[in-house]
Amino acid sequence: MSQKIKRSLSSSPTSTPSPSAPITPKKPKAKNGINTTSTPKQSPSTKSTAQSSWTNEKKNAFIKRLVETGYKNMDWKSLAEETQMTEEQCKNQLTPGRSNLRRTILEMFK
Repeated sequence: MSQKIKRSLSSSPTSTPSPSAPITPKKPKAKNGINTTSTPKQSPSTKSTAQSSWTNEKKNAFIKRLVETGYKNMDWKSLAEETQMTEEQCKNQLTPGRSNLRRTILEMFK
């Protein structure tokens, strides 16, 4: 036999919201850390963005050094496995003086 326990009215607040309190819906959670409800903040314009000091000559020198360093330090075996090419084919794409990926990248900034 079950007994019902009666509660007396008390002055303490209850867990249910009062009818006069507005109920705001919950915002959906953003996926992958991207907030879809707000607009991205724009950074204030600065002198460096207004007049870039990155000339094509500087970009070319930067890319040239990047390719040379990559060529010397590359793990050619893992790159060949990843691209499903031979190590020699990968090396040929960065060899200077050929019509290859290296030339294509460097010509972008001439």
